[in-house]
Order: sequence, then structure tokens, then C-alpha cells
Amino acid sequence: MELVNIQKMLEDATKGGYAIPAFNILNHLTLKGVMEECEKLRSPVIIQTSVATVKFYGIEELAAMVRSEAIFYNVPAALHLDHCTDMEFAKKCAVSGWTSIMFDGSHEPFEENIRLTKEMVDFGKGFGVSVEGELGAIAGVEDDISVADEDAHLADVDQSKVFVAQTGITAFAPAVGTAHGQYKGEPKLDFKRFEEIRKVCKGVPLVVHGGTGLSDEAFRRFIRLGAAKINISTAIKQAYMKSIRKFVEESSKNAPLEFDRFVIDGVRLSVKEHIQLFGSENRC
Repeated sequence: MELVNIQKMLEDATKGGYAIPAFNILNHLTLKGVMEECEKLRSPVIIQTSVATVKFYGIEELAAMVRSEAIFYNVPAALHLDHCTDMEFAKKCAVSGWTSIMFDGSHEPFEENIRLTKEMVDFGKGFGVSVEGELGAIAGVEDDISVADEDAHLADVDQSKVFVAQTGITAFAPAVGTAHGQYKGEPKLDFKRFEEIRKVCKGVPLVVHGGTGLSDEAFRRFIRLGAAKINISTAIKQAYMKSIRKFVEESSKNAPLEFDRFVIDGVRLSVKEHIQLFGSENRC
């Protein structure tokens, strides 16, 4: 299928009480693992790319790779740019084939975050590109995004209402205690804040960042409270690297295609686990 933006799939997820998995891909093998398993389980999917990954491959090259792969699978798929703080880079991606952009102005003062995010929303409309925005600061490290624990802060409920109304974003990611990368101990998740934000931001799907490492019950609770998109990055990296190590340790063959299939299947296992946990199986 042709790539779509995230608006309809998130609206459907909100109504249906499930969440769309947003998997950060690294290369063609991880992309193929994501798409194969999503088609097998009939799950819509958000193919997520970090700014670092895009810069590594090049904007045009990565967009072409995702488009040329996704078209062979009969499931709705969006190409989403995650945590972009550079407006010009975000706009280049929107023009070059990304169907959804997360513009991250959370490090800016509140009014400036609104102004910049709205600018991205207005620009994206001309290309059919949806926009996700964020309030608060999510701790942890993910590729080129790094926020120290002491700099992390939660989204304010009243500001969330204003932010969503004034920016016109398609999806909203409020910081509620999750973290990027690997958790250090038990995360302090503010479900009550998430629920309150959901009530004041009616009609705008909510996003959970820092999904890897949360308990099954935490995932289910976020979804019950209205999470329509959940980001999974570190788990895909772990599945990818674990599969590489296992193949190299257990096989002495010079068999690149066998290696590729082994790695793809390793990624598929992680994808399957999250699809079934999020309830997005058999939704398309």
C-alpha cells in the first residue's frame, strides 16, 4: 500500500480501544521484519525514524527505501519522523515523503513551543502530513535525543489543553514519567495526569514515548486511558543486535542470506509481542 499519515489510524485506535505500535527502524532488515509481521497479524503500523537514522542514510534515500518496501504489504503504514527539533530538517522530510512529523519543541518556552509546532502543522497541511507535538521533557537517551533525569519534567494539564487547541496537532505526547532507552529501576508513571490530560484534550489521540521496558499492565493501563500510539525503539534495537550475536556465535557459515533471514525473524518476534499486547492485531 501507499504510505498514509497517522490521523485515521489513530482515530480508529482511539475508538477501538487499542494502540498503534510505532516501531523505530534502523535499516532494511528491521523495516522488513516490521512489515512482514504487521501483514501477518493484520496490524496497521507507524514506521518511525529518528533524526540520526535519517541523517545516516540521507533523507531521499531513506524515504525511497521505506516507500519501495511498504508498497508490497497490504496494511496501512505511516512514515513518521520522531523527535525532530530542527524545523528546516522536519520540513525537508515532509516534502520528501514522510507522512507524519513529530516536531519536538518541548525544550523551548511554552509560547515558543506553540508557535513552532503550529508552524509545522500549517506547513504539513500542504503535503498531507500529520504532526505530533510534545509538552514536558522525557528523560533518557535515544539516538541523538538526550535529557538528563534532573531536566525531565511532566506535562502540565492546563497547558496541555491550550497547547493542543492552539497548535492544531494530530497527536499529542505529554510527558508523564516514561523514559527513552533502558529504564533504571521502576518508572514513576503518572497515570492520573495522563487521564486528566486525556479529558481536557478531547478528540486528540495521545502518544506514549519510552515504551520499551514498561510492564504489560502499564501498557494496558495507558491504552485503557486513551493511548493510541506507543513508541517502541530500544526493543527493536535489542532484538536486532541479539539476533546478530546469536547467529555469529552459533554459525560458521558464510551465508549472508541466512543471516539476513535470521535477523529479520528475530525482529519479527519483538514486533509480534508488541502488536498482540497493544491490541492492534486484525484491525485492517
